[in-house]
Amino acid sequence: MSVVMRHFGLPATVTRPHEPAITTTVAWVPPLTEEHPSGATAARRRESRKVLAVRRDQVPTVPRGTVIVAPEELDGTDETWRVDGVEHEEHDHYRLVVLKVS
Repeated sequence: MSVVMRHFGLPATVTRPHEPAITTTVAWVPPLTEEHPSGATAARRRESRKVLAVRRDQVPTVPRGTVIVAPEELDGTDETWRVDGVEHEEHDHYRLVVLKVS
């Protein structure tokens, strides 16, 4: 993940509930796609989500409700995102499902 962060990382501020803000680097990653049954035909649909990768050595815990301020692209405008859950945990990073805060 360190290579991804070096090449595709974006500056971000992560604020966990009741904790001070952490300045770090995040990266947008392709979401893992879940398959859900759809009706009696057992057809499948795919839903994609916005997923941010955050390094565990910089942000050790990321509870639901954590706020992340980061752009969607390099040199983009900062936007506010709320963590809806952890999509997947790796030894060095979290893959976080985020929702844009209006």
